[in-house]
Amino acid sequence: MTGVSDPDVMNVADAVSVSWRTVDGGERLTYVERETGTDTIWEYRSDIRASERVVSFDDRVSGRWGRIDWNADGTKVTYTRGGDVHVYDTETGAETTPAPSDAFDSEPRWAPSGDELAFISGRGDANDVWRVNADGTGLERVTEGANPHDDKRWEPSWSPDGDSIAYVAADEWHGRDWADEAHVVHLPSGKDEQLTTGLSVTSVPSWGPDGERVAFFTKRVAEPWYRHSEDIHVVDLRTGTRRVYPVEASHRYNVQQPLWAPDGGKLYYPVRERGTQQLEAILLHNDSDAEGVPTRLTVHDGVFGAGPVRLSPSGDTLGFVYAEQDEPSHIRRLSTAGGDPERLRAPDTPDGVVVPENVTYESFDGMYINAYVYKPDEVDETNPAPTLVQVHGGAHFQFGNGWHPMEQYLAARGFVVVGIDFRGSGGYGRSFQELSMGDWEGGEVKDAREAARFARDLPYTTDEVGIYGGSWGGFMTLQSISQYPDVWDAAVEWYGVVNQFTDYEAVDRVGRLLTERDLGGSPEQVEERYHGASSHWRLDEVTAPLAVLHGADDERVPINQAEELIDFFEGGPVPFEATIYESEGHGFRDAENRRDAVRRTADWFDRHLG
Repeated sequence: MTGVSDPDVMNVADAVSVSWRTVDGGERLTYVERETGTDTIWEYRSDIRASERVVSFDDRVSGRWGRIDWNADGTKVTYTRGGDVHVYDTETGAETTPAPSDAFDSEPRWAPSGDELAFISGRGDANDVWRVNADGTGLERVTEGANPHDDKRWEPSWSPDGDSIAYVAADEWHGRDWADEAHVVHLPSGKDEQLTTGLSVTSVPSWGPDGERVAFFTKRVAEPWYRHSEDIHVVDLRTGTRRVYPVEASHRYNVQQPLWAPDGGKLYYPVRERGTQQLEAILLHNDSDAEGVPTRLTVHDGVFGAGPVRLSPSGDTLGFVYAEQDEPSHIRRLSTAGGDPERLRAPDTPDGVVVPENVTYESFDGMYINAYVYKPDEVDETNPAPTLVQVHGGAHFQFGNGWHPMEQYLAARGFVVVGIDFRGSGGYGRSFQELSMGDWEGGEVKDAREAARFARDLPYTTDEVGIYGGSWGGFMTLQSISQYPDVWDAAVEWYGVVNQFTDYEAVDRVGRLLTERDLGGSPEQVEERYHGASSHWRLDEVTAPLAVLHGADDERVPINQAEELIDFFEGGPVPFEATIYESEGHGFRDAENRRDAVRRTADWFDRHLG
């Protein structure tokens, strides 16, 4: 078994998504397990209390999330592979491609009955909803100009009778394309009905069992991106009325939908609370005074996986991917009647796992910041080690009580690692998240600075402290070493922004919305905020040795950001190294690239922190 001291810990086998399959009248929980270079669809058999393999692939299916969908009788499964929609027939073993094209197609979903698929396709001038029969006939474009080509977040959602499809489309708000609105297109007539105006819908609408109501997560347009503290809206299509439930749900990368109980009287949804994720529910009926009051179904110490929680067709069991600090992602199920979740497949846990200590430290203004300290077993007061401060990605994401293979690897290499949830992180309430609005270079960067002070005060650390992070964490790393050069002894940044102005010119829609919403407008409107949120003009202050890792095809943080760093530092007095991975986007997907990136990170800190 792989140990955490092996860089291949970044590629341990773990579950990435779950789904339900109906076979001969029974329900089976199926899941995609990802291992180095392969994806396998498994199904859990309650009758033999074990998992059986359905089909394996020598590459990823359905991208990062591995989401699949079964047809009504459970004989066919659909997914995306290589940018095309595929269908695998479990009875014949045949794999077909109903609607091949040169465009990128994704998120295929079966109609409630029959062999018809709806999917998202970039063929034409936008990302739109299309439909096609499984045999390749009847290809039809359903929507017109729903989303730009670089916004690939959404999926189609069939109504229970198969006559309508709900979806999310980009829209304008006060002259800006900041809105993401919920729509329903009625297939017999072609009528498109817009359900919301002036909102940022963060999940595809989920149909109630009667087909007359839809539910979705949302927030106001100008609120922070990736809020993780969202409302549930329920729209009655008959009356046009909308109920709002302020439940502070966590949409999890836009892939989680509200889950309807079969009788339509209850909704399930995930929430974030400090380091954990839990499942809650609200009643929609008025048989008691408890309508709309959140109550909690789970009480556990970990987090759900990237893929969504799924409710069985009968509505009596929830299936999900789950992870804790010492356990990689694996599948569990839980009765909706309550009780303890059942672990269906033991995770492939590497040897030498370190369980981090969850602590807090006081920051510059008296606020307390949540942190996770990974201390190698051999490190103590007589054998101190240098510290690495990890600043997480996603802006309003959080570090969390999940499985963090990179931190395990770095701890195994002998470093004390401190992962921090700086102000602006999700899971600590709306007011905490809003502290970073319009102030990207201020309080949260100081929170990282104070983490270095905290680390140096630990009895088992040396004075050498490095900082690293990816995406938003890369941006935070560059801000930290350029603002507080005396604090940091070395740094590694993965695909972070150094210049908000040049990033804005090339970034995809989602990245641009994150910037515009949090900073309050475009560079022309709030130039000073963009200037403060950039570090390119401070780079001559940097003294910490810096390594940069970036994907050549990154759309969220374009490659021009790494190129600016290379142009400035290469050949200069500050030790510098840049690694550009070809054919990689935002985040490193290739298994060898992941191994190489984490190895380079550890080697850099070894070299410069002693």
